[in-house]
Amino acid sequence: MKKFLSGLVLICVLQISVKAQELQKPIKSEIKDVTVFLSGAQITRTGSINLSTGTTEVVFGDLSQYIVPTSIQASGKGDFTILSVVHQMNYLKNQIKSKEQILLEDSLEKCKQQLEYQKGLQSVYTQESNMIIANQSLGGTNVGVKVQDIKDAAEFFRTRLSDIKMKQIEINAKITKLNEKITNINNQLATLNANMNMPSSEVIVTVSSKEAIQAGVTINYMVTSAGWTPSYDLRAVDINSPISMNYKANVYQSSGEDWKSVKLTLSTGNTSQSGTKPYIKPWYLAFYVPYTYNNEYNAYNQQRPQAPKASVAREEVSKVNEITVADAVSSSSYTQVVENQTNVEFDISIPYTILSDSKQHAVDIQTYSLPAKYQYYCAPKVDRDAFLLARVTGWDQYNLLSGEVNLFYEGTYVGKSYLETRTAKDTLDISLGRDKNIAVTRIKLKDFSSSAFIGMNKKELSAWEINVRNKKKQDINIVVEDQFPISSDKDIEVERLEMTGGKYNESTGIVTWNLNIKPGESVKNLVMKYSVKYPKSKTVVIN
Repeated sequence: MKKFLSGLVLICVLQISVKAQELQKPIKSEIKDVTVFLSGAQITRTGSINLSTGTTEVVFGDLSQYIVPTSIQASGKGDFTILSVVHQMNYLKNQIKSKEQILLEDSLEKCKQQLEYQKGLQSVYTQESNMIIANQSLGGTNVGVKVQDIKDAAEFFRTRLSDIKMKQIEINAKITKLNEKITNINNQLATLNANMNMPSSEVIVTVSSKEAIQAGVTINYMVTSAGWTPSYDLRAVDINSPISMNYKANVYQSSGEDWKSVKLTLSTGNTSQSGTKPYIKPWYLAFYVPYTYNNEYNAYNQQRPQAPKASVAREEVSKVNEITVADAVSSSSYTQVVENQTNVEFDISIPYTILSDSKQHAVDIQTYSLPAKYQYYCAPKVDRDAFLLARVTGWDQYNLLSGEVNLFYEGTYVGKSYLETRTAKDTLDISLGRDKNIAVTRIKLKDFSSSAFIGMNKKELSAWEINVRNKKKQDINIVVEDQFPISSDKDIEVERLEMTGGKYNESTGIVTWNLNIKPGESVKNLVMKYSVKYPKSKTVVIN
């Protein structure tokens, strides 16, 4: 009886297990749309499945392990009801090898076979060489050898051993190249296989259907290991033409899922930032009492008042005005700008493929033609070279973010810069690099520079002369800046003695000359003179 009951229980368990397996159905899905944020990305997967009558668990497998579970949403097309959505990790299922991995493994196997073949040839030639050397003796002890026989034997040994040596050199070269190729393939495979041992995840969508139907099921979810950073290419043909700005996004992802031929949307939103509004706590003032640091207890850190944390508010994105888009065969020609309440989205209508390789993939967003006023700038106290600046107004209408800039002038790459849009003013100054055709010198006038003691004080006189020469073939406008020292102590007295034609800023001490110079001409004798008086018992560096 006990055996009968045990068998009955086992049959029931097997039936329940089979029934549970029948309820779960894997769905073959594809990534259709991806919205990439500055940090994170939202994935849209769609698949089709035949549903039976009753309840079915639709399993989306081989998903990224970096899914944010709370972000998962499910929807569908068909006469069925979605009951629940569950996310779980799968540590047992093996990752599917990519075509690149399979090709590399085949190539590695062929290289190893070729290496073994070359090593075998090397061994054969080595044994032949040893055999020839071991059998160099001619005739016997009592048998004479003809001179001609000796010559023939010597010629044979020399010719054959030379051939063997050349073959060995060729084989060694082939072995070296094969070993290098094997090392490179192994390194590349190690990079590609890094994610093979990582777990995948699954999303189980439980649905209920009153009848057997074919249904379409879609899931949306966020992944954390993705994002994009803005960058720009700025091109200036000459100082009489507007600037061409190519706005690009460097998209990266290592989610474990390849995005193949997907509709790509780039958003200026940042999902890693908190969406909770800030609030201000009461700000209590108290007398500050300094504490000395001791080794047993850091009373200073425990007792000092803490500075209040600043709240950060997200600024509303300004409205996009009409822009001039240059004709170019790039994704910027297929991009639509969509302005939302809290961010801006760039919808790219052509499909993109972004592999899960952590590499940055450049995506053209927009191309702008920016009207600019060109001006040269030099601060010879810091750097004697003149820098060409493009001064752009009205830049805030283009939804630009802070990012790295690649600079091109007259068709030549001139270096990198950084576009800081958060602190920029109405006019955006973009440095286009150095121009060696403008010579600037700053010379100390020794005849007017001196040091003397007056009673308890020391007085130092300094004089500097700045000269600017235009070696270009066209007129230039250049701003030259220098500075007078500013006293931060009542015992230090600064007196401005001379400032040839410059404009002085009282708060910064900066002197500015705005010069227009014709080709081949020079502006000379921009002179600054000042004196500094301070107690002779102190030291002040004034140059």
